[in-house]
Amino acid sequence: MFNSHKHLKRKTPCPGINREEFIQHLVDEYYTTNNIAQEQVTANLANFAYDPLNWPFLIKADAVKLFLEILEERNERLQLHGIAGLTNICLDDDIYKYFNNPEVIQQIHRLFLASSNQEILINCCTIYQFLAKDNKSNILPAEILLRVQNINTDSKGKNIRLSNITSLLLLDFGRRYEFTESQHK
Repeated sequence: MFNSHKHLKRKTPCPGINREEFIQHLVDEYYTTNNIAQEQVTANLANFAYDPLNWPFLIKADAVKLFLEILEERNERLQLHGIAGLTNICLDDDIYKYFNNPEVIQQIHRLFLASSNQEILINCCTIYQFLAKDNKSNILPAEILLRVQNINTDSKGKNIRLSNITSLLLLDFGRRYEFTESQHK
């Protein structure tokens, strides 16, 4: 649920906890705790990223860098929390500009190609869809489109969410999809 500052003040008991401080505390805690606690911390941060009211706090606390960092972890739950957090916050204009760089896109590509977790795949596809709004030509190389096509074929009737998002990507990248398909044959 999206909140307003007024709503948060009304719901926070006196003396209350400052949301900005709490988010910073979570980011700091990630670096000082063990793996299980890190999973809890990153899950909380990904959930905070759902509400636009928290975006400036997450940016200030470097949570976006943390989300990107954990995409490289071997722990699939951390990867899921990282990509979910990025998906939740990617609608922010400043984050969009940050996302639109080759290093970030390559990180997402690596995760997409390496993962078989359907939730990770759905989140990656959602980010691709978002990033493609201005720049279709550089977002999805043939290798990624081929994987999208294969996932789409495999997910039909099994995972409607994954099937729908991959179908949308394939529709949006029609010409490149046909090129990839003919190249594959």
